[in-house]
Amino acid sequence: MLEKWKFIERKVLLDHPRMKIVEDYVKLPNGKQINYILEASTDKASVAIIAINDKNEILLQKEYSYPPNEVLFQLPGGAVKESEEIVVAANRELSEESGYIGKNCQIIGYFYLNNRRSDRKQYVILCRDLIKKKQSHDDEEIIESIWVSLDKVDQLIKENKITNVSLLAALRLYNAL
Repeated sequence: MLEKWKFIERKVLLDHPRMKIVEDYVKLPNGKQINYILEASTDKASVAIIAINDKNEILLQKEYSYPPNEVLFQLPGGAVKESEEIVVAANRELSEESGYIGKNCQIIGYFYLNNRRSDRKQYVILCRDLIKKKQSHDDEEIIESIWVSLDKVDQLIKENKITNVSLLAALRLYNAL
């Protein structure tokens, strides 16, 4: 059976409102002690929303992503605020980024965004019975929304046009329903 590592101490390397990087000193099961760098996110969870309209189309969004310097397909989503319920966060993010909320929303699963460097979970929320309700958005988010058939989504994946790991993982959870 695999044993857990033992935490000894932590040093903060970077503390920024959008990211916190720490270095933990840990003891491995074999007794060796090492330094391990990880992201200590202030947001322990985020949401990715699979919004399905009355035509059974999925809402995909295109947004410029600075690190890869590309416009990528993604799902609406974002951070869950402290003490905010997951489904409430999903509807808030969906409204901010698309102008809709779902009357029928459910958590269909979650995954770790980067389990080697963070304990942050991304919950996948399926929202149906959409109604228009727009909230203000983040100034960094310049998003183009499009409704796409599920067959078209599969085609985009096959053509390597969907490369966002969060979108791919969320779609896999949806397909497993």
